[in-house]
Amino acid sequence: MSRVSWLLMRISGIYLLVFFVVHVIHAATILDRMSWGQMLFLTYSPAGFVVLSVMIALGAFHAINGIRLMFQQGGLGIGTPTRPDYPYQIQSMGKKNRLCIYVTMGVSALALYYALDVFFEF
Repeated sequence: MSRVSWLLMRISGIYLLVFFVVHVIHAATILDRMSWGQMLFLTYSPAGFVVLSVMIALGAFHAINGIRLMFQQGGLGIGTPTRPDYPYQIQSMGKKNRLCIYVTMGVSALALYYALDVFFEF
């Protein structure tokens, strides 16, 4: 896995976890209508739209990259095993696997663009 993909998976996982916890707390405030209205007001602010847009992009990346990793764990796209001779070459990071990572990032960018288009009506 490339360093960029590895870093994005960690960041997206942490962001989605924090978002999920905040979302559960937000949903739990339905019992108190005043705090529910305040939280809803924050959600519909420009900053709330940015947070939701980033959540959509990172969620799309996290999901698609997870599916790619499941295929890779099953042996698809990692190439045939070879004897590890010096200088070592990573067999699992071939052109197909790198292309899949870049496609994953591109689909996430399209999801972010679509979310921004919906929220801010470009």
